[in-house]
Amino acid sequence: MAYTDLGGREKELPQQTVPASASSRSNASSKKLRVDFVGNSPAMREIYSMIQLVADSSTPVLITGESGTGKDVVARLIHMSSPRADLPFIAINCAAVPRDVFENELFGHEGGAFTGATAKKAGYLEMADKGTLFLDELAEMETDTQAKLLRVIETKAFRRLGGKNEMNADVRMLAATNKNVEQAIAAGEMRLDLYYRFSVIEIHLPPLRERKQDIPDLISHFLTYFCQKHKKALKTISDEAMRLLMQYEWPGNIRELRNLVERAVILSPTDAVTPDILPVRLAETKQASDVITIPLGTSLDSAEKAIILRTLSFVDNNKSKAAIILGLSRKALYDKLKRFEIEE
Repeated sequence: MAYTDLGGREKELPQQTVPASASSRSNASSKKLRVDFVGNSPAMREIYSMIQLVADSSTPVLITGESGTGKDVVARLIHMSSPRADLPFIAINCAAVPRDVFENELFGHEGGAFTGATAKKAGYLEMADKGTLFLDELAEMETDTQAKLLRVIETKAFRRLGGKNEMNADVRMLAATNKNVEQAIAAGEMRLDLYYRFSVIEIHLPPLRERKQDIPDLISHFLTYFCQKHKKALKTISDEAMRLLMQYEWPGNIRELRNLVERAVILSPTDAVTPDILPVRLAETKQASDVITIPLGTSLDSAEKAIILRTLSFVDNNKSKAAIILGLSRKALYDKLKRFEIEE
């Protein structure tokens, strides 16, 4: 989450609302890119506001969060909201590139720099010229290479391997890690000076279990996309299936949810996704924090009111989402709010 480029369009963004999508063109791929940034919880609204604030600068940004939370989505949205939006966006997964060839990929090389280097090769820094370079899983980079990267950030210049002439590096640097930064520094996996350079602006993405009120919006978004992709009629989620999805802890975060929705779209024989289509692990998991304790002797009305209040709090007072979780129609929920004198 990841939820990735889905094909492109531009959309005006309403104030104080996290957009469903944003798009731009990248010369790196000569294709339209679209990143879907879905969620209207307080945490996601704050992150979106931060993205808009930092987009216009060239200051490095460090994006942290568990695997699958959408760090690459934030990086692309920063790029697409910036003055560099029409210029290249180059993403490197530092964990996926073998360490012994990483510097060659990053800096490029001159012809004859080493055995087999018959011609010069541009590295990622050249490819991202005047655009954005996104270094995913930064803590997986060798510390010696981190030191060289730090010099590029500070001097805005680099040399190809085997080269003598310095080349300008007009590149916006973004980086991400799913590791605990303090632990990575203590373990010698990340240089403290490089962290200081990137942590001028740090954006932390919360795990999905801490923003469950966004789950219905994410599910709706993924259902629409995967039904179109697999040429299926638009499907819905049954109330019981939604309850299971809301109570699950999502250790794989948005990436896990995205894959689960695609699976449900493919396997569901009807227009509604029901619990029997969902993986067994969802029915076997129940969060302790989702349990409401009601003391013995509590009246039925008091218990029902407590459940409604706790559910509304859980979904940030969103009545539609609360009604789904409670298994009520919107009208029935509003009738109960009026009956229990709960402010709407």
